[in-house]
Amino acid sequence: MKAAALCIALSVFSGVTVQAQRPVTPGARTILLAHNAYPDHGKYEDRLDRAIATGVPFVVEEDLAWIDGKSLLIHGAKNASGEDPTLESYFFPKIKPLIEKALQERNKGNWPVVTLYLDIKNDPPEHLQAINAILDRYQDWLTTAVKTDDLSKQSPLRLRPMMVLVEDKQNDIKQKFFYDDLPVGGAIRVFGSVTKPAENPNHLPKQEYIDSLASVPPEQIVTGHADNYHRWWGLDWSYVEKGGEEHSNAWSAEKDARLKQFVRYGHKLGYLMSFYCLDGFTQDNNQGWEAEYNFGSPDAVMPRWKAAIHAKADFISSDDYEHLSHEIQQGQ
Repeated sequence: MKAAALCIALSVFSGVTVQAQRPVTPGARTILLAHNAYPDHGKYEDRLDRAIATGVPFVVEEDLAWIDGKSLLIHGAKNASGEDPTLESYFFPKIKPLIEKALQERNKGNWPVVTLYLDIKNDPPEHLQAINAILDRYQDWLTTAVKTDDLSKQSPLRLRPMMVLVEDKQNDIKQKFFYDDLPVGGAIRVFGSVTKPAENPNHLPKQEYIDSLASVPPEQIVTGHADNYHRWWGLDWSYVEKGGEEHSNAWSAEKDARLKQFVRYGHKLGYLMSFYCLDGFTQDNNQGWEAEYNFGSPDAVMPRWKAAIHAKADFISSDDYEHLSHEIQQGQ
């Protein structure tokens, strides 16, 4: 095969060259991250259905809290009730038809079709053990990688229709549980993120702290390359734009340049780049979404969506699944 043809046939995911890896190569595709797609006390039961209806591939965020010996789909312990759903009662039955269809079609160029981002609200060992027990039952669905003898040695992904991500936070045990404790040669099936920076370490007033993030250079947040476990980077939009979603002003060329700076830098280090959470709703069309993620109107959020798509962000989080998905499809 001639060199030019070889370059087209092969793709690179942080040093790994195989055609099947292309969907999870940083910058290869931009996809919707469906924010908080689970019911909450009888409300929002259509969220996962809405995400599925946008079409594959997509990322879906499911919050998990360990409460009274159960892993529940819920934002936090204070919201718990006796009828909160679980991954097995709610999530897996709904996506089963998508996964089975993908397995039948074997179009690995589109795998993973569903990326499950588990936002684990509390992580005692028994919670992570319970999550692992659930994943045991869906092993054949899951994208994995072989654990190497050195964390920095990234092994190829063995693509399957689903990939599982978690966000690593300060002083948590996810890496130990999902990676460090595995034997060399074992299958990694949960992939972590750049460790989330400590929130407001200098105890500034809330808005002053949020405003300060827009001047933090990406090199100050992370210097290490993606490795065999850490494969993505989730960024609060406040790092891009002073004031964050709720207190921003007009989109500008300067902001666009900063967005591209973050994406280029993260991709150079080998990370899939994710931004959250970009909404643009008026009170008349608010579907129970959170004000802190709201730019205030569709016209205000649209240039941010377009800029993130154009910058080749890998995941863009929103509560407005339908309109963001449409923009992604139009922009690629």
